[in-house]
Amino acid sequence: MRILQVNKFFYVRGGSERYFFDLCRLLEKQGHTIGHFSMKHERNLPSKHEGYFVSAVDLNAPMSAAGKAQAAARVLYSGEAKRKIGELMDAFRPDVVHFHNISRQLSPSIVDAAKRRKIATVQTLHDLFLVCPAHSFFVDGEVCELCKHGAFWHVISKRCIDRSRASSLLGAAEAYLQAWLGLYKKVEVLIAPSLFLKSKVEALGWPSAKMVHLPYFVPPAADSSARNQGYVLFAGRISSEKGVATLLEAAELIRSVEFVLAGEGPELDIFRHFVRRHGLTNVRFTGYLKGDALERLLEGAMCVVVPSISYENLPLSVLEAFARGKPAVASDSGGIPELVKNGITGYVFDRGVSVALAEAIDRISSDEHRRVQMGKTAREMVAREYSPEGHYSKMVGIYEGIAK
Repeated sequence: MRILQVNKFFYVRGGSERYFFDLCRLLEKQGHTIGHFSMKHERNLPSKHEGYFVSAVDLNAPMSAAGKAQAAARVLYSGEAKRKIGELMDAFRPDVVHFHNISRQLSPSIVDAAKRRKIATVQTLHDLFLVCPAHSFFVDGEVCELCKHGAFWHVISKRCIDRSRASSLLGAAEAYLQAWLGLYKKVEVLIAPSLFLKSKVEALGWPSAKMVHLPYFVPPAADSSARNQGYVLFAGRISSEKGVATLLEAAELIRSVEFVLAGEGPELDIFRHFVRRHGLTNVRFTGYLKGDALERLLEGAMCVVVPSISYENLPLSVLEAFARGKPAVASDSGGIPELVKNGITGYVFDRGVSVALAEAIDRISSDEHRRVQMGKTAREMVAREYSPEGHYSKMVGIYEGIAK
């Protein structure tokens, strides 16, 4: 099959991009012809279709009034993206177009381009963008679902997007326009990686007939279950919704354990100041890591920690840890309990409760035999339920079911 894979970023920013590239490689390995459509960026990986990519835009960068107006129009309905993906579709002639994260930088105008050419479409839902203008149901340090059932105006009053009234106004306008145009409803299949996300989107009005539950997969990796250099690892965005404050409070409670935080984010300096002020010599920030550097860090970890207080879909960081034989200590947020089985593949704690997180880490650090066994069980579960082979079979079944 000829499959056009579409994502607004063409470099690894997080789990959704890692999955995007892993899926492209998996399909190509099985003999399918893959095309790419995305946004131009200096960090992009090479693509033979990069000449069709849309111009770069940083929606958080300072802009003139004219620039802001142009960016706003692009968020709502990008004529450039629609034209360029149309040109790529005409040249590549895909059987299926698979959308991933496309809102804002690309916009759903590209769905229109596919439908006008009668090309089958599928979209993987990596977050809650269909039902929340901020994509997260999270603001002011807590879960918020005021915008459900189309009450998108709440995003303006609460300044949910970048704490900015202008950005939030644009987000509300985007949500109302897309609801009115109904472009996402023209996508034949919506893939939910977690049962949590599937049920949440269905509960807020999206037809279950369109929804398919298909979890992410993770490529096989070497078994590192027996390796333990005594530190717990957080790898992700350094921000409040990811539960970093809870993690640092737990580090203050158990100073005998080293905490390593790999990543970058808007609140990094704030959390570094917290560490200095509280004298947390057991906390180390590494900055953004990738490739071999991140792999080495993961191989030596006692466990991984995912303390999110906002809804999580199906964290790829947990699957990647499991594939290497590492148990996880994670909050009970969103789809996380679908992966982390309490006392079997790790420990689940009440989100936002630092004492509960500290107790779970202490249990892992004080029982090496149990830690290794949980890691091995997690590794076996991934090989059985989240394999590339199983994922490929189900994904191609979806493609073949909708291709003309």
